[in-house]
Amino acid sequence: MRSFLGIDNPVNTSIAETLSDVKASTRFPVMNNGITIVSPDVRVQGSVIHLENFQIVNGCQTSNVLFEHRETLNDSVMVNLKIVETSNEDVFADLVRATNSQSKIDENQFFSLRPIVKRIEQYFNAYDGDEGRLYFERRDRQFIGLDIPAIRIFSVYIVAKCVAAMFLRRPDLSYKYPKRMYEQLGEVIFTERNREIIYYTSALALYRFHLLRSNSIIPQNLGRMKWHIISLVGAIISKQTNIPELNSKKADSYCQKLINVLSRHELSVEPFKKAVEICEALAPITDDRLKRQAILEEMLGQAL
Repeated sequence: MRSFLGIDNPVNTSIAETLSDVKASTRFPVMNNGITIVSPDVRVQGSVIHLENFQIVNGCQTSNVLFEHRETLNDSVMVNLKIVETSNEDVFADLVRATNSQSKIDENQFFSLRPIVKRIEQYFNAYDGDEGRLYFERRDRQFIGLDIPAIRIFSVYIVAKCVAAMFLRRPDLSYKYPKRMYEQLGEVIFTERNREIIYYTSALALYRFHLLRSNSIIPQNLGRMKWHIISLVGAIISKQTNIPELNSKKADSYCQKLINVLSRHELSVEPFKKAVEICEALAPITDDRLKRQAILEEMLGQAL
């Protein structure tokens, strides 16, 4: 679910201290949650356990700290291993919540457990080597140390904000109310029926925004309006303000039209310039106005 949080993390420091203490290390199984594995198909044959499509839902921190202290370990140090057989998503999510009690996990991170999120990751990976290659960070710190530009990495949290702004027409929530965004739109954003292309398209729009702002085609002072601008750009490129159902084939063709423009610098400049002109024409736009849904309607009224 997430990557190693580092040896300096308070929980990991505590695990390390336990392993360093000769007496305490023998009590490791009762002082540590251990490792939990979930699989829809578990078969036991003698002393061998066969698992199909398994996921390790807890134990990343424990495993990494054990590895860091491998030179000091001996046969007296034991680790709990729990194997649970289930294909029920609700049970799966409850297990993650229950077994990850040592290190705090934000509630929105549990969306990363959904099958749709794995499919989104696979869709992003299909662009390997392409100019529009973006990286979907399904697990926290997934790409640390891989020399990937941060501008190309999109977490589950950021992609959710992109979809809320561009396809659900709620840039106000993306801008100032992410908690409310998850409460009101989380189920819609990550429903299993959604087409994977919508996540990539909205992330690509934000990626292009950052690139154009970095070379001053988009003024620096409009950074706070990025969620509204990517929503505007979608309407400008598609020449329509209506959004197709996110689980429909129409969404595929709608998004592909946007990708064809957003993936190329020379084609994307004009739509973003027009969005900037619309924003500047409505100036001054205060933070209070940006936090209200009505401002987008004003902008969309000028888009076509």
